[in-house]
Formats: sequence, structure tokens, C-alpha cells
Amino acid sequence: MSAITRSLLAVTVAAASISPALAQTAQPASAPLSLQDRIPFDPAVRTGKLPNGLTYFIRQNGRPANRMSLRLVVRAGSLYEADDQQGLAHLIEHMAFNGSAHFKPGELVSYFEAVGARLGPHVNAYTSFDETVYMLDVPLNKDGALTRGFEAMSDFAGGATLDPAEIDKERGVVIEEWRGRLGASERMLQPQMNALFGGSAYTSRNPIGTPEILKSFPPQRLRDFYRDFYRPDRMAIIAVGDFDADEVEKLIRANLGTLPSVPPAARPPAPIPPHQDTRYAIVMDRDRFFGVVTRIDLINHFRTALQ
Repeated sequence: MSAITRSLLAVTVAAASISPALAQTAQPASAPLSLQDRIPFDPAVRTGKLPNGLTYFIRQNGRPANRMSLRLVVRAGSLYEADDQQGLAHLIEHMAFNGSAHFKPGELVSYFEAVGARLGPHVNAYTSFDETVYMLDVPLNKDGALTRGFEAMSDFAGGATLDPAEIDKERGVVIEEWRGRLGASERMLQPQMNALFGGSAYTSRNPIGTPEILKSFPPQRLRDFYRDFYRPDRMAIIAVGDFDADEVEKLIRANLGTLPSVPPAARPPAPIPPHQDTRYAIVMDRDRFFGVVTRIDLINHFRTALQ
């Protein structure tokens, strides 16, 4: 029996055991929930803001034992790229793993793999239109792993080296990632984006960028984006795991509290224009069509063989 089934059964038994008299006099525990009310914050989560503006969230959780999950959320994505920076928000995500204040090029991934955190499932990041998120799942039964995890987060936030030689190496990696996305799915995506987002910047700021810019951008334009949008007031760090919350808060303050404060700046607007008409997109692609036909033919072939 699943946990959900057991919970439902317990609720059903409890409800059945209430006497009719009590059921008649029972009153609602509280007034109906107003959709305008603020969702209550989980008291088990410790939260605060550092003097430089960075927000933190800490949640002690002993399951699984000796594990910690870290997330650095940066409100900086492809929507905030200038025309000559398309794809650079995503490239910074790559570069953050290729040389920083505490890790030489290639050292960050090799260190975490040495302590049991593999690239991909445990050491990863992603870039979207609105945000870039760095992710570490760290085993805590290795000496120093707790501290190194926060050093890595500090480097993602403000310690990336962005060495020109490493940038040139990574250009080809990202261009190959762009090339790998070519195909029916990508061709069918743009008409859907146009229908969903109208004339907004979302339709022209695919996070992967363009090969022309990725091949030719000057390294300074990458540094400009990192300087302008990787700011403590646009960042939050989330730590959940089998640790002492007081120790983790001290590590956050020691590693991320040193990021320099910067004057507040408005995020570039990216409104989606309102519309009264009903929009839809009918999308077909020759490759996807024949792929479906081929799979149907294969299924029919096996059905015939089994008869």
C-alpha cells in the first residue's frame, strides 16, 4: 500500500468515527481562504538577506543522510542580452565551470566527481529566458565538501575568471549544442513561440543564441553581461540538506556576503503585448511526419508478425 493510499485511508477512518452529534455541531476551522492572501511561509525554512542584497533560504533535512542540495538562482537570462550578446547568458553558465577564484579550469567538475557528485545529475546548471540556475548535490561524508560547495556557489555568483583562451575553447562547445538542436522540434518551436508571446522579446531571445554571434563576440561583451546582471540583489542561494543550519548560514555569509554591493538597477522590461484575438498555431514538419509514419509502420509490422 502506498503512503498516499495509507494517508487517504486514515482520513476516511477518522471521518467515519465522528459521531453524528459531533458532526452536526462541528464548525469550519477557519474562514474560506482568500486568493488575495499571501501564502504562509514555511517556518522550517530559515531565510534572510545579506547586507549586499543577496537572499538566502536554508532548510535542514536529514533525508537522505549526508547529502546537501545547493541552488544559486540568478535573475539573469537571455531576455536581458543586447542584440550583440545573444547566447552569452548561456555561455556564462558554461564558463562558470571553466575557471574561477577557487577552481582552475576543469578543476571544479573533477573535484566534485572525486567526492561522488557526477556532472549532469549532481553538478549542473541551466539558462532560460528569465534566469540562470546553478545546481550542486554534494555528499557531506567527505572532508571539506561542505565548504567547497559554498566556494563553488560564490564563484558562480561573482568569481568566474572568463579567461579569453577558455572562452575561445567554449565557443565550439556551445555551437555544437546549437547544432545538436537543429531538426523538426526546433523548426516547429518558433511558430508556437510567435503565437504564445506575440511581438515580445521572448520570440527573439532563444537562450542558445545564434552561431554568428557565438563565433565572433569579443570577450569583453561576455564580461559586460556578467558585470551588469550577476548582482547580489538579483540572486538567491538555497541550501537544503543534512547539515547544521547555523554552520550553513555562517558559510553563506562568509562566501557570498563578500560579493560587492551595487546600486539598484531596474531590470530591462520584457512585456508580452495583450491581445483580444484568439491565437493558435498549426505546425507540421516533414521530418516529424515521416518519423511518426515510420513508427506506426514498425508497430503494425510487429502486430502482423505476432498474429
